[in-house]
Order: sequence, then structure tokens, then C-alpha cells
Amino acid sequence: MKAIETFVVDSDGWSHAQIVDACRLILRAVQCSVSRYETDVPTTSGDWPPDVVAAADVLRGVATRTGRVESQGYARTGAIRAVRDEVWSAFVTFAPWSYDATVWDVDGHDSVSFADEGESVVVRLDRHRYDAIAAVLGETRLVPEDEWRRRLKQRRKHQA
Repeated sequence: MKAIETFVVDSDGWSHAQIVDACRLILRAVQCSVSRYETDVPTTSGDWPPDVVAAADVLRGVATRTGRVESQGYARTGAIRAVRDEVWSAFVTFAPWSYDATVWDVDGHDSVSFADEGESVVVRLDRHRYDAIAAVLGETRLVPEDEWRRRLKQRRKHQA
């Protein structure tokens, strides 16, 4: 494994609850290296649990100060400087429910990227963080990006 490598999380066959757990695990595993983060906050959905609604409210409040809030309630937080506080906690709770969330490390690289309510997760990991996450998710769930692209290309070829 290279010093830092990019992986796609293979969540095929997982329930949304399993995806949420995996996303939160990943965020906790990288939190000590986070310098900035951002997320969108869609309008509240009836299927969100109470803790997710509360987290969305915190993040929507941040968006009114640092990002933007559209007339229908959709919000973007803009980049938030990482501090382990209630906003970070809200982000960890809410990110798996967002359409887009990104975390940047101290070198300015996007180290975690979520899309489509956690259906797509890309992470940049060093060996230590890889081992910690793989121990919980399983190594087969962390697919090197190059391999993921080859798999995707093969799938598309077979579908054509």
C-alpha cells in the first residue's frame, strides 16, 4: 500500500443503516487529520431520525452565516474550519444523509467524499487509518480506486 491511497467503499447489499454506520465510522477515524469540511443540507425529510433532524438544524444555522440557504430551505454550509465541537458532531451525524459532503485534510486534499446519502463514499487513507476502518468494515469493502474503475468499466462493457 502506498503512503496514502484512495479507496471506494463497496456498500453493495448494505441497508441505509449500515451505510450510515460506515460513514460515521470513517469520519471518526479521520477526524484528527481534518482541517475543513462542508456539506449540503437538503430540506428535511420525513424519514430522517430525530438526531439527524437536529444535526441538520445546526448545519443549516451554519449555512446562514458561512454558506447559502435557498428559498426552499436547501442549504450549503460552505467550508467550515474543523474544530471538535457541536458543529463537527452535527456533521458526523448528518453527512450520511446529505447529497454531498467533503472533508479535507491538513494538506488540502479531500480525504473523504460522500455522495447520494452515503451511496458513494471515497476515502484517502494511510495504512493506520486503513487498518482501523478495514477492521470494522472488512478489507473487501475498501476497494482501491484503480480496481474500482476497472470493475466499473467491466460492468459497463457487459451491459452494452
